[in-house]
Amino acid sequence: MMDLIENFLLNTVRSGTPIMFALMGDMIGQRAGHISLSVEGAMLTGCLVGFTTCYYTDSLLLAVLFAALAGAFVGFLQIHFNIRCGADMFALALAINYFCSAITNYFGASMVSKSIRGFSRIAIPGLSRIPVIGDAVFHQDILTYCSYLLPLVVGFVLFKTKLGVALRTAGEMHQVGVAYGYNIKRLKYGAVIAAGVLAAIGGVQLACAYTMTWTSDMSGGRGFIASALVILCSWKPKRAYMAAYLFGAAQSLQILFQLLAVPIPTNIVTMAPYVVTLVALAFISMNRNPSMPEELKKIGRPLEILN
Repeated sequence: MMDLIENFLLNTVRSGTPIMFALMGDMIGQRAGHISLSVEGAMLTGCLVGFTTCYYTDSLLLAVLFAALAGAFVGFLQIHFNIRCGADMFALALAINYFCSAITNYFGASMVSKSIRGFSRIAIPGLSRIPVIGDAVFHQDILTYCSYLLPLVVGFVLFKTKLGVALRTAGEMHQVGVAYGYNIKRLKYGAVIAAGVLAAIGGVQLACAYTMTWTSDMSGGRGFIASALVILCSWKPKRAYMAAYLFGAAQSLQILFQLLAVPIPTNIVTMAPYVVTLVALAFISMNRNPSMPEELKKIGRPLEILN
């Protein structure tokens, strides 16, 4: 039984880590008043670019770097066409995601069934020997360890730095930001591009640390789920721990039920993470005092930025 619990916790952490990166990325974008729905495409692109780079160069550092650049490009496409060309935020994000799906399927066809030597797990001396949670939490790859710190870093930047004040001003009332001399366009560009970078790094973790393989559309909607979980977190970074690992736990139920030979149809178990997300969102929507950035409430209206 203890082995089953340890295995469940291990898969919870590993399943929740890619979500953590995408979630924190989109939270930055939403705090700046822009929903980065293209994080799904950025994560998928990061999966392929990271996996392919690792396969041909055997360099994990280059895999992360090139994937981050690819994610930045995806984020740039969304914010550029939205602000410069006035394209609808949601229609544009869907188009970008379908584009990323098509292009990764095309260029990734030759990478299916390939194998790589990805990120290895690193045990933290002492902590990895803690009963039950030690192996699951403190015997992970370097990107997972980075994900542990990510909400703290993002929270510090958003709420303790001048840059964070400027970003949140862009998301609350950009006219005030203009009055204070902030360049709102640059802030929004930076926030959405950062969202793409983090989502792509999550894709690298998924392909080069979790599965060690590439399959078509392997992100499996994790980017969309991450955008939804930002709402579950009430746009507060530290709540990302709860949201990401809640999804990870729901996803790891598939493996647990298989090990226990529970007679539940596979399709039903596969739906569990998405059902849990919907239920959690329904629950949080009953909150009468949501902390949604004011600019997000204006989505659908013409975007007017003065500088």
